[in-house]
Amino acid sequence: MSERECYLSIITKGSGLLLVALLKNGQSVSLIGSWTREQMMELRKRESFFCPACQNEVILKLGNRRMPHFAHKREGMCPFEHEAESPYHVAGKTDLFHWLKKQSMNVRLEPYFHHVQQRPDLSVMDQDRLYAFEYQCSTMGEALFRKRNDQYKKAGIRPVWILGAHHLQRLSAYRFKLPRFQWLFAQHVSSVSPQPLIFYYCPQTKRLIRLVHLIPFSPYYTFSVPVIEKLDRVRFADFLTYPAVPLPSPFWNEWLAQKKKWRLTFTMYPTLTNRAICFDFYPHHPPALFPCEAGWPLDHSYLFETPAFIWQTYILLFLANDETYSLSSLYAWMKEKIAEQKITVRHLPLAQAYHYTRAVYEYVQWLEQLGYVRWVNRKAVQRIKNWTFPNTIDEALTEDRRLLERMKRKSL
Repeated sequence: MSERECYLSIITKGSGLLLVALLKNGQSVSLIGSWTREQMMELRKRESFFCPACQNEVILKLGNRRMPHFAHKREGMCPFEHEAESPYHVAGKTDLFHWLKKQSMNVRLEPYFHHVQQRPDLSVMDQDRLYAFEYQCSTMGEALFRKRNDQYKKAGIRPVWILGAHHLQRLSAYRFKLPRFQWLFAQHVSSVSPQPLIFYYCPQTKRLIRLVHLIPFSPYYTFSVPVIEKLDRVRFADFLTYPAVPLPSPFWNEWLAQKKKWRLTFTMYPTLTNRAICFDFYPHHPPALFPCEAGWPLDHSYLFETPAFIWQTYILLFLANDETYSLSSLYAWMKEKIAEQKITVRHLPLAQAYHYTRAVYEYVQWLEQLGYVRWVNRKAVQRIKNWTFPNTIDEALTEDRRLLERMKRKSL
């Protein structure tokens, strides 16, 4: 292990470490590089250092318990001090910095943007566009996250958020535990991205993980296809493009297995919302026997926090008869269920390209492709085939499997 790696491994938690400072002449100096301890001691003897944010003097600390860093003379002196950094965070930030340097990118470490009072981990200027790279390893309040992104947006700076991979909980090949906090980091990487994705990086394995095809199954569990690559095989441009990755066949089988489990366990969790939903469903069928045409993965399902089987069943209940329904009346029905808190819309600060009605429209299109409805005109549909309301769990599982095979053929 090199001396620098040794320092990284014994850093302890505390105030946010400052790795960049200004000299008296305004030149910046970074401690990420090929410094030896002797060189840093000599630098400390002959130079004075200042915080890029508050302009107050800082000192270069070269102790044995932490990696070399700059610190304010008194704790809390800087109003712009950022959050505590773990060894994991510092190592990941360092990896990303050197990765961008090797691509000859115009990258800066811990730049301070006075006009927005933000200090991202890295900034990159590419083709007259400024990017702020934020490597987030600790949890953050939603209000603060939104505030920081709003400030970047107003300043014309595009944020690129990367989560520490230690946040990622993989339950199976394509199923992940994805709490609300991690959904905040779902971002459209370009104006033509079909869906948002989430970036993760692990400095221990040097791998970048991109979760694509984010399709929530429930408020806490999400299906996705992970794209995992060594960082040195990734280019900066890969942060601006959506990977062309199809849904593999096992993805559908895992989804079907969870749909079966959902049928068997939904009523075991009698929350107020679940009881209200059951009240709506029982006049038609018990919730466990919800129609087989509901509860399927669609590209824009991420626009709802509510499980697909619930919001899709509400659509099927609305389209109950063989009459013509306008899209506007369907949207009004869904808006009513949202107001009743039976359906919850997902709000993503970094992926605001589509309104939730996009998912509703996509589901109607899906029903049309499978022969359940027909378009009367561009703004209205008519049901032409009855939904499948199973009478037993065995019948439900058989029909789910049959419909899955039809969906897979349509997706090929």
